[in-house]
Amino acid sequence: MDADSMKKILCDAVDSAACTVQSYADDIAAHPELGFAETRTAEMLAKELEALGLSVQKGLALTGVRADLACGKKGPRIAVLGELDAVPCAAHPMADPVTAASHSCGHNLQTSIVLAAASALAKTEVCKELAGSVAFIGTPAEEFIEITKRNEMRKEGKIKYLCGKPEMIRLGVFDDIDMSVMIHAGENIKGPGFAIPKGGNGFRTFMLKYVGRQAHAAAAPEQGINALYAAVAGINAVNALRETFRDEDRVRVHFIITKGGDTVNCVPDDVRLEGYVRATTAEKIDEIFDKVIRAFRSGADALGAECLVNSFPGDMPFVPSQAFNRVFEENAVSVAGRGNVQADTIFAASSDMGDVMHIMPAIHPFGGGVEGAYHSKDFKVLDFEAAVLMPAKAILMSIVDLLADDASKAREILADFKPVYTKEEYLAAMDRRFFSEI
Repeated sequence: MDADSMKKILCDAVDSAACTVQSYADDIAAHPELGFAETRTAEMLAKELEALGLSVQKGLALTGVRADLACGKKGPRIAVLGELDAVPCAAHPMADPVTAASHSCGHNLQTSIVLAAASALAKTEVCKELAGSVAFIGTPAEEFIEITKRNEMRKEGKIKYLCGKPEMIRLGVFDDIDMSVMIHAGENIKGPGFAIPKGGNGFRTFMLKYVGRQAHAAAAPEQGINALYAAVAGINAVNALRETFRDEDRVRVHFIITKGGDTVNCVPDDVRLEGYVRATTAEKIDEIFDKVIRAFRSGADALGAECLVNSFPGDMPFVPSQAFNRVFEENAVSVAGRGNVQADTIFAASSDMGDVMHIMPAIHPFGGGVEGAYHSKDFKVLDFEAAVLMPAKAILMSIVDLLADDASKAREILADFKPVYTKEEYLAAMDRRFFSEI
């Protein structure tokens, strides 16, 4: 069977599964769950994969799931990923009233793409014509949120890293995976379309505690040390650094004050901040991070306070396989039309898919069919076909190109690929970013 025939069979099978997949997507959207607590979501995905006759591993990195489908001959294993978690957005019309979780980033669409792809491959004979295998994986906790809670989970030994894919890498879930692909909902790509990034930022996160001395704010302020003023001085020092950031490094330093004191009538002695340092490479992130922390500490020095720091590894920058991107681009054009595919874009935010990219050929395109900003009440699906069915088709067509002809294209990409890190080097780099003074 030639590649074009295989692609048509798979695309038709995706269309045949549309009703089942849309029901699943709607159900997940109506029951959003936050990271490392996606128990219902994981069970629903596992149930659907099992209904296809696949054996499913559960409880990976607490809530992750995985099912594998072998092809006719041995060859590379390609993972199709989807994220299980939601993000807090209380104003979203489908937000959970208790947790404020909502799928205002479209992760319910991602696992729907996984399900559509799995259904097409499981229900047709195409896999027998290919060399290799396909893993369908639901990954937990992509959103880097609830840092205090996750740090407590870390102290309890439930997790080591604060995002799902790094945990899965650590635990060996990706040890036998050769290549990975995941499609995320785009932002304001209202009709059919794809954006295929060539790079994007990673980040490292910090928590700060400014320690001062409490005193009566009116009667004896001279007896206190104002931790809030120390924090403000540190913030001003950080802002003074901004003109030193190079445009090409796309540095972002952003933070919030999570505690500004206890009462207006007392000189604040305990002030907390939380923030990110983003840039295009791990080395640049660490360089800027050190400068930023030094600036924050200078505010404490100026006021005679103390600045204590907790540091955590966040997401690695995007370094997608350009050869894999080109394979996907050709198929995206076939699905959506040349005018609806943007290649070589830059992802301005971050994702732990960047961590996967550091150890294997992996890509993270963005699909269409949605409108509204990420993480906002306005995010919604306009066109289910463009948001789920077209991405599933583009992935499946790419898998055919990679695994047909004894997987010659996949083997070529793997032979030319030079990972940024081995798994051991990656884990060591992550671990170096941890330190705790609080």
